[in-house]
Amino acid sequence: MNCHSEAVRALAASIGPGKPLHRYSDYLKRRFGSKTYRVSVDAGFTCPVREIGLPCTYCDVRGSRAPYLGSADSLLEQINGGMSFLQQRYRAEQFLLYFQAFSNTHSSVPTLRRIYDTGLSCGRFVGLIVATRPDCLDEPTAALLAEYRSRGLDVWVELGLQSAHDATLRRIRRGHSVAEFGRATRLLQEFNILTAAHVILGLPGEGAREVVQTAHYLSELGVNGVKFHNLIITQGTELFREYRAGHASPPTTAEHRELLINSLEHLSPEMVVMRLTCDPPRDIPSVPEERPDKASFYRDVIDEMNLRNTWQGRSLDTGLHHAVP
Repeated sequence: MNCHSEAVRALAASIGPGKPLHRYSDYLKRRFGSKTYRVSVDAGFTCPVREIGLPCTYCDVRGSRAPYLGSADSLLEQINGGMSFLQQRYRAEQFLLYFQAFSNTHSSVPTLRRIYDTGLSCGRFVGLIVATRPDCLDEPTAALLAEYRSRGLDVWVELGLQSAHDATLRRIRRGHSVAEFGRATRLLQEFNILTAAHVILGLPGEGAREVVQTAHYLSELGVNGVKFHNLIITQGTELFREYRAGHASPPTTAEHRELLINSLEHLSPEMVVMRLTCDPPRDIPSVPEERPDKASFYRDVIDEMNLRNTWQGRSLDTGLHHAVP
């Protein structure tokens, strides 16, 4: 944790005019000293709400599976393929193993240990990242994850929150509360495990006020990182049916950018910004149909923030505070 804290403090101190974001790529470079990338794998996990036939209204069947995974089933195939892709495209030098698809703590501790150990044995990794839900974490699971930290690995848990408003979570059928997210985050913090939150901007019923309150909630809770997603409504989901009926509408790229900047202005500068937008599906119809390139969208956000002379955390002490449950 000390090396993480040193990297965070150094980068947070540089946030301001001309450098408006605490970028994940900058954090990884300072933390590990070379080009470090995440190798995403699908270990075959599912999700508790999908098991009972009530998935989140926006979730498609792939559960955010990385697009380069293809149809490979074994962890070794996925890891070898992922490393090869990242080395060829980005000249990656070091790797973090990222269990990405669905809820990657949704099993017994012995099963989790076997899966994590198998994945880590397939390559030389400097960190372990596990994506999951707050209602799929308990003390034995947190203790297991802490064991990997004791081996010298950076350990992150990415928790899906999406919104810090219970009314919205009920509206999108998340199946957990804001308070459960807070309890899961504090549990991980007790075990010195780094935490990142997933947030969707532009959810039904939400605007600038709500995204600002979510940013304040995460800042007050002390989350270490955040991934922002624009709302993509994919064919086959419950939310797509709502869209066809006129009950839901995703933000345009320009609207997402505005919500994003509002959120960033109220986000702690110590929080690592890991993502600004998501990858829309290429093989399934979805709305909005516009598909901005991630790199160009990122540059557009940076340019707009510099034009406005604003930066991450600029309005943190003057905005709408959200009580931490």
